[in-house]
Amino acid sequence: MLPTLDGGERLRRCLDALGAQRPRADALVVVDSSSSDGSDAAARDAGADVLSIPRASFGHGRTRNDGAARLPEVDVIVFLVQDAVPLGERWLATLSSAALRDGVGAATSRQVAPPDAPPLARATVERSPMATSERRRTGPFTAGELAALDPRGWRRLLLLDDVACAVRGALFRATGFRDVDFGEDALLAYDLLWGGWALEHEPDAVVEHGHAYDPSDVGPRYEHDARFFRESFGFRARPSVLSALKGLCAEVVADRRWTAARRDASDASDAGEAGFAASVALRWAQVRAQRRGSRGPCAGPPAPRPVPRPEEL
Repeated sequence: MLPTLDGGERLRRCLDALGAQRPRADALVVVDSSSSDGSDAAARDAGADVLSIPRASFGHGRTRNDGAARLPEVDVIVFLVQDAVPLGERWLATLSSAALRDGVGAATSRQVAPPDAPPLARATVERSPMATSERRRTGPFTAGELAALDPRGWRRLLLLDDVACAVRGALFRATGFRDVDFGEDALLAYDLLWGGWALEHEPDAVVEHGHAYDPSDVGPRYEHDARFFRESFGFRARPSVLSALKGLCAEVVADRRWTAARRDASDASDAGEAGFAASVALRWAQVRAQRRGSRGPCAGPPAPRPVPRPEEL
């Protein structure tokens, strides 16, 4: 299931990669938010069932639920974004198999930056927990273990990313995403963990994905993320100005270490004063956005929704 809006060349690459999967998907549903660049036509040409909706009606959880409802009763439902390009013809089979392992409710792909991504964008992607090359299982946990988690503990556990993920079909049909404007994947992870399921990170299923990481681009994304975790789980990413300054220093140091480790590689152009200035500008925009999103009242974790348990499916 794939939501689209003016996906351009990246979407066409994504569709080509999906068409090359072996075995192929049983069905492909695209929900297009009234694209003006022919994205809907490209999806139809690729064999997708295309649902067109007004742009104003898009909702991260609701729209994905509407698209998934058009799929046949498959064993696994895979969610992808339009600028994530699967690598290799076994991506779909590998990710789907991970979601069907014993006790696993959902699995997430490994994400790598596009080869032409600027150095700071590559550094950002490679530091993400979704970029690790090691298989990771989160859970299952007892109810007591989950009840004892503090806000930071929840932040570390909700490792499901619908940039590219797979959910057991019967489980998703019984649960679905919450109708929210942000964080629908984290909230699904929350519900699955309370339902006794584990989450899997599958490093052998890889997608190429990365945003344009510049100071004007990162602000809204990091602010929304910080606001979501403050309002949903009581976690403040940057609770004070001092924490923002410490975060800036930590991020810039991490960028310098990343650059130093690749000084002999083709991306060594990020070294030197220009690279340092770019790093400071980007990370200052990042931590300022996190600080803005951290301001305001906190709320505790939401009530978990009823989810079929592993022994019931």
